[in-house]
Amino acid sequence: MRTAWIDATLSALLGFLAALLAVAARVRVRVRSTQDAHPTRPSFGGWAVAELPDGSSSRLLADDGIDDATRIELAKAWQGVALSAHRALAASTHRALDLVTLRAPPDLVVAAHEDAIVEVRRAKLCFSVARAIGGSIAPRGEDGAPRRALPGLRPVALAMLATEVVLEVALTRGLAARIDAKLARRTTDRAIRAALEEIASGEGHHVSHAWAIVEWCISEGGAPVEHALRALVGRLPSIAPERSQEASDGGWERWGIAGAALERQEHARVIEAIERKLTALAGTAAAGERLLAA
Repeated sequence: MRTAWIDATLSALLGFLAALLAVAARVRVRVRSTQDAHPTRPSFGGWAVAELPDGSSSRLLADDGIDDATRIELAKAWQGVALSAHRALAASTHRALDLVTLRAPPDLVVAAHEDAIVEVRRAKLCFSVARAIGGSIAPRGEDGAPRRALPGLRPVALAMLATEVVLEVALTRGLAARIDAKLARRTTDRAIRAALEEIASGEGHHVSHAWAIVEWCISEGGAPVEHALRALVGRLPSIAPERSQEASDGGWERWGIAGAALERQEHARVIEAIERKLTALAGTAAAGERLLAA
């Protein structure tokens, strides 16, 4: 009995450690920031050449009566979305390498690479929308974050991967999928609607792949992974968007940029769905905690 108690306590500590490491790397969730487009970042040649889904390639919103200043800010907002796709591309690539390192099944590795390809398409689409709205705006990017090393203990590495996937994909991409699906129905521009529909579909597949990784991590890592996932319940980060007042008020939703009310609404819904899923997946850890408390 004493050995079982020690094992359970150690598993819980390892799980909480992995969760803390993952959350520390994701202090804030940024959604459609209008401040992500920075003029000093290097230009990305070839990233704004994608034809939009409805075949459009010329100037968008030409008949909407938008003044030049708003057009430039709107283009920067779309460029900010493209930058988030570029960051997600790097994360998906790193995730595929983590899965190889942890000897994951090949279908999970393939799915991670597919997610990276989808992020390339998303970045190119958003850069193309930005250019079609803003005219002379050039696609700019930032260096991807360096790949962090996995912890040496395999259970901790699995727990950290699972929690990162929840934060970076189930939460961030899941939230974006919900918002983009709503925006696709609200936008007044056909080309932007088609782009948002394609992006939302890709994000939905990305989330499905993420939960498959989480389930595999649980099957491989057991209690430490379950404890790490349970540690996220009630601790998932809030969104921290940075945008203009007009965008915040929802005035740009007809052009594909979410307002604060829509973001808050969908954030609450995705948090509820994730916590429900985490509680179900980590049921074994919960049973162990009740046994120890008895």
